[in-house]
Amino acid sequence: MLDCSKLGESMEMWTYLGFEPWEYRGTADAGAVFMKGVARKITLVKGGVIGVIAKYYVWDYIVWFHQNFADPAQYIFQAWKPLPDVMTQRFLLVGTQTPRRKVKSFWLGFKGFLEIYSYIPGGNYHPKVKDLIPPVDMAWGIGKPEKKQ
Repeated sequence: MLDCSKLGESMEMWTYLGFEPWEYRGTADAGAVFMKGVARKITLVKGGVIGVIAKYYVWDYIVWFHQNFADPAQYIFQAWKPLPDVMTQRFLLVGTQTPRRKVKSFWLGFKGFLEIYSYIPGGNYHPKVKDLIPPVDMAWGIGKPEKKQ
């Protein structure tokens, strides 16, 4: 696992982009688990001639520190629950190589989706998280990453 704690030094940039500091404390078989990073809530509105038709939310989590995990993606995949009015919860685990992409639906998608991605700064990434990669690389101090097809 790569030490990505330097991403937390760019909190001014994260705040400008709509992210807030985020921490999670939970329990696991081996003891307490801990995750740290930033998160943002995006509001999506579907409108029409008569006004707002639907309104739902997306949560983005960029996690650069995880402690006491054998496999952080597996823990999130098993322990995470749906949130009211949230369509998608996306996790970007920075500093880990697997999984490239892992998706779970809650109640066949009626209660939303959970998506987990991994990323090594400066490396390849999944196209579904292309909006989260530039801020990570900027906080890491590198240029524009290459997209893997």
